[in-house]
Amino acid sequence: AGLKCAHRTVAVSNGYAWEIQTDMGGRGLAPLLREESWKLRGIVNGIDYNEWNPETDAHLQTDGYSTFTPDIPGIESGKVQCKAALQRELGLPERPDVPLLGFIGRLDDQKGVDLIAETRHWLLGQDVQLVMLGTGRADLEETLRSMENDHKD
Repeated sequence: AGLKCAHRTVAVSNGYAWEIQTDMGGRGLAPLLREESWKLRGIVNGIDYNEWNPETDAHLQTDGYSTFTPDIPGIESGKVQCKAALQRELGLPERPDVPLLGFIGRLDDQKGVDLIAETRHWLLGQDVQLVMLGTGRADLEETLRSMENDHKD
C-alpha cells in the first residue's frame, strides 16, 4: 500500500531504481514498481558537486595531483597527472599505458564483488591495475587481500 499511495519513491541510485523494476531485482514488487515508475527516482548518495569539483577540489592540489577543467583538454591532462599520483601513492608502477580499475563500495555480491573474485585469475592476467576500497563479507575481504598479496603491481 505504501508504494501505491506514495507521492514519490526514492531509490539509492538511478541504477537501483532501474534494477528493482526488473523481475529478478524487484523481488516480487517489479510489476507494481513499473506501474508506478513515474514517481520512482534514483538519487546519488552524498555527492556534493561543489566539494568534489575537479576544478576546485582541495584534495587534488597536493602530492602530485592536479585540478582540471571538466572538458576534453582538462581531462586529458589532469586525469593523467591524477592517475600517476594515485599510482605513486599506492606504490604501483607508474604506467600511463595500462587501465587503472577502481572500486569503492560495500564488499557484497549485490555490488558485483563476487564477480571480481570469481574472475580474478583472468582479470589479473590482463595488463591492468586494480584498486579496491571497502569492507563487507569476510570471505570477499580475504579473497581481495590474497589478490593484493599475490599481485603487488
